[in-house]
Amino acid sequence: MENMFLKNPHKIMNLKKKLEQALGVKITEDNEGLHVEGEEMNEYVASIILDAIDLGFDPRVALVLRDPDYMIEKMNIKNYVRTSRVNTVRGRVIGREGKAKRQLAHLTDCEIVVSDSTIAIIGLTEDVDIASKAIRSLIKGSPHISVFQYIKKFRKIKKEKELLGIQDKL
Repeated sequence: MENMFLKNPHKIMNLKKKLEQALGVKITEDNEGLHVEGEEMNEYVASIILDAIDLGFDPRVALVLRDPDYMIEKMNIKNYVRTSRVNTVRGRVIGREGKAKRQLAHLTDCEIVVSDSTIAIIGLTEDVDIASKAIRSLIKGSPHISVFQYIKKFRKIKKEKELLGIQDKL
């Protein structure tokens, strides 16, 4: 049995039946937190997905984590800057009216959630890697345009490799 302490367990409990069915586990709540019970691997995957939902991801997005090709990466902004700069850095990652975050998500094919001092990314492993590098660059103060150009360059190289891989198979 996996015990979990989440910020918003009510969100999980509102989706309990759907999550239990999708994840093959039983979810219960008491004074000590949420409990996930099922096969060991199902418990492990469920705990990752429930944590993602608690961070703010849409449940449909979080459920892609059942696929082993997908991953979640969490970054604590406080690991990179002083506490007094967390709001400023969070604002840099989000951008004016959410534009920078949307652009990052679009360019990297990842879902990104920014909350409090945590940034979380869900996507294919290679895509999450590039998204986290881009976010670290923004945190360190790189201009948005430079970061976006870096991602575009990476995507171009990735597409070229995919095309070469397809041609090799023909």
